[in-house]
Amino acid sequence: METLLLIDDDKSLRYLLRESLEKNDFVVIEAMNGARSIEILKQHHVDAILLDLHLPDGYGVDLIPQIRELTNVPLIIVSGDQEKSCRIEGLDAGADDYVIKPFSTKELVARIKANLRRYHGLQKPGSKDESTNDNSSTIIRVGKWNLDQKKFQIFDDKNTAGNLTIREFLLLEALVKNANCAVNREDLGQAIKTENYVPTPRAIDVKITRLRKKLGDCATDPQIIKTIRGVGYMICL
Repeated sequence: METLLLIDDDKSLRYLLRESLEKNDFVVIEAMNGARSIEILKQHHVDAILLDLHLPDGYGVDLIPQIRELTNVPLIIVSGDQEKSCRIEGLDAGADDYVIKPFSTKELVARIKANLRRYHGLQKPGSKDESTNDNSSTIIRVGKWNLDQKKFQIFDDKNTAGNLTIREFLLLEALVKNANCAVNREDLGQAIKTENYVPTPRAIDVKITRLRKKLGDCATDPQIIKTIRGVGYMICL
């Protein structure tokens, strides 16, 4: 069974969600504020996170960077804020999905499962990747990291994960597929856009900055992901 961290200050909503999610074979850990959620993440492994934006100790979007320092599991914002700007802000900050309240439990469960499938990089039954034991074509060296296309993650030589979010991985993968060639921001945006999220050029720049940091690339003189003025970015392999 997979474990979900539910961060919401509405006790009655947490109760209703917990009942519904447990009926769908999830284990649910509850947190009523941001501080408690960070404590839980430091002590427990969770498989996905549901985050409300309006918490008693701060704005949910401001909590996302702290969460991302601890885990890269799917993070789904569950909020009553319907403005497009709120969705973009949350997704740009590092969330993987955005569900607007009120919602159907079936839709929420479907979104959770879809994000988990994507996170784990599950292959379709009978696919070429599953029918062979040769993983060489799915492992690509990027600096000191091994990019694993099956696991949607990067690992160092000790097999420690680099903690990339799904979008950070997809952004890196798009650059790797065009290694040593400039890729414009629009094409990079296409690699990470979803039905309810189309990244702005500024959002791409922010994500590249975070990606460089996780790769250990120098911020002032990057050697792995280079900025190509007037175009976009290029990864050097």
